[in-house]
Amino acid sequence: IDEFLKSLEPVESPYRVDGKLTRNAKKGRKIFEKAGCAKCHPEPLYTDTQPYNVGVGTGREEGQVFDTPMLVENWRTAPFLYDGRAATMRDVLTTFNKQDKHGKTTNLSDEELADLTEFILSQ
Repeated sequence: IDEFLKSLEPVESPYRVDGKLTRNAKKGRKIFEKAGCAKCHPEPLYTDTQPYNVGVGTGREEGQVFDTPMLVENWRTAPFLYDGRAATMRDVLTTFNKQDKHGKTTNLSDEELADLTEFILSQ
């Protein structure tokens, strides 16, 4: 099963145009770097496979560490977070990131958040 899963090719994101990042997603790539997202989500799979406490645990999971998920094909995996409480990627970056433990996003404008979200969903 492991070999089969490793042989699968990712499906291209519908957020891309002719296989390429849009203008907004290219701006989002720069924000991805600036916000520190790339530290834990480096290319090519956009994960470092390490566990971190990014402040999303609740109840019995409060303070828990979670493995860094890869962002490839994340556009098809909503809802997000370990328990599915983030309906959108923007929710991950805003509503569930009040302390900036999951990337420094609290200081981003609405436009920057939209560009960052588009970049992430383009993987």
